[in-house]
Amino acid sequence: QKLRSRSRARWRERRARTHRFAHPRCSVAQPGRARLTEHTKAVMLLDVPQEWFALALVAAPLLVTLCFVRRIANRPDHAQAVNLFVYPIKSCAEVAVQSATATPRGFEGDRLFQCTDKHGKYCTPRDDDKARLFKVSPRYEGESLVLRAANMPELRLARDAIAARVQCEVLCAPKPLTLLDAGDEAAAWLEAATQIPGVRLTGLPRDSDRVVVVNQDQGDAVPTSGAAPVSLADEAPFLLTSVESLADLNARLEARGKAAVDMQRFRPNIVVGGLLPWEEDTIKRLAIDGVEFHAWQRCGRCKMTTIDRQTLKHGPEPLATLSTFRERDHGQRNFGMHLVPAEGWAGAGRVSVGGRLEVLEYHEERRAEWLRLFRGQ
Repeated sequence: QKLRSRSRARWRERRARTHRFAHPRCSVAQPGRARLTEHTKAVMLLDVPQEWFALALVAAPLLVTLCFVRRIANRPDHAQAVNLFVYPIKSCAEVAVQSATATPRGFEGDRLFQCTDKHGKYCTPRDDDKARLFKVSPRYEGESLVLRAANMPELRLARDAIAARVQCEVLCAPKPLTLLDAGDEAAAWLEAATQIPGVRLTGLPRDSDRVVVVNQDQGDAVPTSGAAPVSLADEAPFLLTSVESLADLNARLEARGKAAVDMQRFRPNIVVGGLLPWEEDTIKRLAIDGVEFHAWQRCGRCKMTTIDRQTLKHGPEPLATLSTFRERDHGQRNFGMHLVPAEGWAGAGRVSVGGRLEVLEYHEERRAEWLRLFRGQ
């Protein structure tokens, strides 16, 4: 009988506590009394302080919300460089590197050479009869430029070999430039490898004064107060892309019943991971491994991205899909950002795979556009 009385007293005490904390599963039947649901009675049978139970009720929704926000963001702790590429000869195959020296006009050794036809005009795979340029694999080894291609003997050239100074057209350059012809041996090898009649290997002199110019279709002013040097690259010293944007593009391609594409199609220098899709648009200034850059303008894509690197066949993708959501008023279908080294920079810095990307400043107009288009804000 005493034990039963003690149990009843303990039960009344727990019931009073439950009423005092206004458990949300209780409803008040009459003043001073709480009607207990079966759930509450089950809880009261546990020897758990009701203060803990009330605290859990408050904390649980907060934890669920935090987990939900984290899942939606799907963002790692920081963004970083995941791939780096150098293109010794413009329009030929890339070289993947673990680290590269960044100079004011691009990664050291990047796009210092181009193939020039017998009329002095640049050669580009955009032309069907020149798509074999993709199959030429150049690589630097010490002070040599080594050329390789299927069914061709390796050719080793001195990087500074000069047979003659010649005037050549360079894509996106407003006027012909003086380049250095690498000689007949290189020309014969390239003609056999690419089947381009009269093709010559030409290189940029060390004292070249070529500078970036404004792309009128993009309309973004060059972000430096002085001239920004550039190699033989189309528009800017560096091109940055992100793995998340490629994944989003491929998801859209597959939703349209099209094959996914790889990053080779876009020929970047720096591939980063850890951003949200298309978030690279929003950056105005950034640093990778402490090397600072201006994120100058978005990169409008051309038919070169539609060439399958294995078959060398042209197709409509990925431009057709990019046109559905990445085409601006001026017709530019954008993928990636052009970078220009920041002013006051020491002149050379080392960027490595795994190097941390720090956003130093956002471009407010581009950020607002990105939030509206891709985040629904």
